Amino acid sequence: MARFKYLGEPARTGLTYGPMTEIRLITKTRGMVTYTPVPPNTDFPIGEDVGYDFTDQFSVTALDADPRYQRIV
Repeated sequence: MARFKYLGEPARTGLTYGPMTEIRLITKTRGMVTYTPVPPNTDFPIGEDVGYDFTDQFSVTALDADPRYQRIV
């Protein structure tokens, strides 16, 4: 089991980003799973826990490799 916090989008010249409203990940069984912000939030706040326990190893590996997320547990 792992938990992650959202660090925000990496800075890119000339680009601006809107709020992060969902996280889509592939699972070990090759299915897709979508995570949405835990109410009352409407987006994932930068620097805060995303609010889910990730148990699927493919999902954890993908989030570990993504610079937008940091493992906190």
